[in-house]
Amino acid sequence: MFKHINIKAINKDEIVNTKESFVDDNEMKVIIDNSIEISFVCINENIPSLIYGYLSDIRRCDIKSISIVDNNVSVKTLLPKNKIIDILNQKNLVGICESIEITDSKVESSSIRVPFNDVRYKIESNVLLRLCDDFYDYISNKTMFYNSRIISLETMFYVDCKDTNQKTNIYKIIGMYNSDNLLKCLILLDFELTLEVLQKLIRVKSTFIIARKIPSFSIIRVAQKFGLTIGYFNDDAIKILSHNSRII
Repeated sequence: MFKHINIKAINKDEIVNTKESFVDDNEMKVIIDNSIEISFVCINENIPSLIYGYLSDIRRCDIKSISIVDNNVSVKTLLPKNKIIDILNQKNLVGICESIEITDSKVESSSIRVPFNDVRYKIESNVLLRLCDDFYDYISNKTMFYNSRIISLETMFYVDCKDTNQKTNIYKIIGMYNSDNLLKCLILLDFELTLEVLQKLIRVKSTFIIARKIPSFSIIRVAQKFGLTIGYFNDDAIKILSHNSRII
């Protein structure tokens, strides 16, 4: 799990030889239907969840099998190759928000259509603050990883995930939670909300996202356009940056 390496620690008074421990992540090679190859750098945990989360646009019943041997993962689906390629290509289109028509339509053969999130579910501010406090206190000593948590706001059931890579963390936790949508869930991240992560969370129908750092204005603009409530947690306070009427 950990690699120990010799390093030099340099300060203004001296140079000291010492050792540091680092998480030993791996490159996982994923082959889909013997024809499509994808590589992930991550820790060797929850690999089936990683696959289900990455392929969340495909129904689970269409994923026939996942086989893992060392760092090689073989995925068999019930879909034709051109359909798989279309689905993987469509993932990238969410980032160009001006080119997406906001509609209730589903994905078409040559374009992606993402519905505006008009969920009217609300969360009380004191509940939101307590949930954030619990999570950020919990991960305060887990500095070697990127951490995330998905919480059902109806049942308070939650799952946690850690990884050395932000994107694989998101794929894994989506696969672990195993739901058709995250409309009534709170997603907590101990890292910055990037455009790539936001793209994925839009596709799995998220509503509430709180990150550790303030996002860029382009992230806020995309969240506004797609109807997501996003914010960041800092100094024991939460700042809501988009669609804050859901917080009461």
